[in-house]
Amino acid sequence: MSANDHPSETASVASDFTLLEGLFQLTVTGHTEDWEFERLNNAVYERLLSNYAQEEVGTIKLSKTMMAG
Repeated sequence: MSANDHPSETASVASDFTLLEGLFQLTVTGHTEDWEFERLNNAVYERLLSNYAQEEVGTIKLSKTMMAG
């Protein structure tokens, strides 16, 4: 089953790409102190937490409290 089978998944992937591209562009241009960088950085971080907060990495099980450092 491809992402094209589920429009909501396609939109989510496109949205993720847009967030990362925006974060990358701000980083490359040196605008890491701007409010927009902080907003995008927080959005990416929250998505990572929501997707991987309970994943196992090697033999260590990650939790939100371990990742919120």
